[in-house]
Amino acid sequence: MKDLKLKGKVQFGEKKIPIVVRTKDRLLQFEFQDRPLQVRVRFAPEGSLIQRRAKDGEEWQVVTGVEKTKAVAGTDLAFEDLGIDFLRWPDPQPCGEDSVMMLDCWVYEVVPPVESNYAKVRYWISKGYKTMIRADGLNGKGQPIKRFTFNSVIEAEDTVVIGEMKVAKLTPGTDLSVTRTYVQVDTVEKGSGL
Repeated sequence: MKDLKLKGKVQFGEKKIPIVVRTKDRLLQFEFQDRPLQVRVRFAPEGSLIQRRAKDGEEWQVVTGVEKTKAVAGTDLAFEDLGIDFLRWPDPQPCGEDSVMMLDCWVYEVVPPVESNYAKVRYWISKGYKTMIRADGLNGKGQPIKRFTFNSVIEAEDTVVIGEMKVAKLTPGTDLSVTRTYVQVDTVEKGSGL
């Protein structure tokens, strides 16, 4: 990833949480501005290392096991969701083709090699853009329980970043969302400070 600092917000219902996201190489760091919480995701082929701390200068604590499945800052995002690890889970299986948001896509399913909120994840890759545009976390019955939709991108500093991602908890067996969380990026600057 490029050396960038992104500013935006996480919106859950009426609650808007200002956030700073820093990226550099294989590191992604989320800093929640309304509470003492920082989350760092270090990407690796075998799976991301997720860590948390209250503020700068404190020691990072590893987020493991069941804690990875817990909600972050009272939103629909779990710690495991921040790293979008399912894209690095082994042995993705092609499931065919589909159309999402009027885009032709390849569809894949993958089973988690570690403890997860999901029995498997189904995701859609745009044929034209070669990027993920939607992912569904499925329960043991194969029903979607959480949906990630990438609604927009921002082109800035010679790169493309997610402009808005919607995360919706779904009523199992339906496409009806129970709750929704939006992650929105407003500005992109060079230099993460990492």
